[in-house]
Amino acid sequence: MIRVSRLVSAAPFVGALLYLTACSPAPSEPPAAGVTPASIALTGARLIDGTGRAPIERSTVILTDGRVSAVGAADTVDIPPGAERLDVSGMTIIPGLINAHAHLNNGDPAAPAREQLLSQLRLYADYGVTTVYSLGDDGDTSIAARNEQAGGALDGARLFVSGVGVTPATVQEARQTIDGHADSGVDIIKTRLEGNPNDMAPEVYQALIARAHERGLRVAAHIFYLDDANALIDAGVDILAHSVRDQDVDQGFIDRLNARGIGYIPTLTRDLSVFVYEATPAFFEDPFFLRGVESFAPNRAQVDQLRDPELQARTRASAQAQAIKPALEQANRNLKRLADGGVAIAMGTDSGTSLGRWQGYFEHYELAMMVDAGLTPMQALVAATGDAARVMRLDEVGTLEAGKWGDLLVLDANPLDDIRNTRRIDSIWMAGRHIGGE
Repeated sequence: MIRVSRLVSAAPFVGALLYLTACSPAPSEPPAAGVTPASIALTGARLIDGTGRAPIERSTVILTDGRVSAVGAADTVDIPPGAERLDVSGMTIIPGLINAHAHLNNGDPAAPAREQLLSQLRLYADYGVTTVYSLGDDGDTSIAARNEQAGGALDGARLFVSGVGVTPATVQEARQTIDGHADSGVDIIKTRLEGNPNDMAPEVYQALIARAHERGLRVAAHIFYLDDANALIDAGVDILAHSVRDQDVDQGFIDRLNARGIGYIPTLTRDLSVFVYEATPAFFEDPFFLRGVESFAPNRAQVDQLRDPELQARTRASAQAQAIKPALEQANRNLKRLADGGVAIAMGTDSGTSLGRWQGYFEHYELAMMVDAGLTPMQALVAATGDAARVMRLDEVGTLEAGKWGDLLVLDANPLDDIRNTRRIDSIWMAGRHIGGE
């Protein structure tokens, strides 16, 4: 099973990671818990660096003080004297995965709020999702946890936050709400426009976006309809946090996204979760899924709920659930069009919001759905690493390049052969420290 790690002290954002449960040996055993070599050299693996460049078939990655200090073809990288050498020949190294649209609402309600949140960050990290951007949460607890990371403490995946999603009723309220969020120290603003009578009026979301930009914050928007997406683009939105699902996007839409540098987060598994529990899904028997059920008590309770024949019958009878099926097909077509058109795609899942949206597992499932929609495995990987970092403006993660944090996964199979090989995790590293894996 995935070993639950406890990340107990950190350099900025991350630091020394104490691995509390024993791991089965890798080809070369990682450093023992608490041992900190001056440098660690991972040698011999295929390297997919998150930039979209062709893989390096035999690489060396040097990790020093939590960061990548050197990386490249094995014959071009000098290993520092005294470095701990790990032979990972035959394996594949990729950057730690980034979820650009996550949530932290699925904790154990019996536990204190902070512990609920930290347990979810641990779960993400234990699946190799080393950075999460929470687009809508309780605000104070997540901001405090994010601040603890910046101050040198971490217990789980790196966290960035929007605070509570905002849908003000008036222009004045919009400005006041943005000021309150900015003063609290959020990283981004999350809003929504859903094509219904309760939506914000144009002057309200225009004021919201303008004020956010004045306060140095970008805005991500929950959308469904192409008309709403276009209206938000006119207003200056920075990120579309869900797919357009009502009609085909056209070249003009693609051109506007590219011209304005607007990122697009498909969240395909979000729509899958609306209808897939009309029966017991096959992935309930997937050992990779079951690891998260075994290690995270709230997941066990959710599985029991979703196996309930009455709940499954209600899902089959739900007009909303059935309507999402063609909407997901439309989302798949639009994702392929947008990716082919050069739009910056960031992997996100909307996991952690409600019943059956699995933190950690759904990020890997999302990658497979993106490939099934027509993306290449390389495009999907870049969307979950380098492009997710670019869309969310995370400068220190996402690619394995000198100076970036040493967040990476060592896989025992090549995800370019089959994207589902991202689930073949041999070891997980954050800030240059081995935190878990098989």
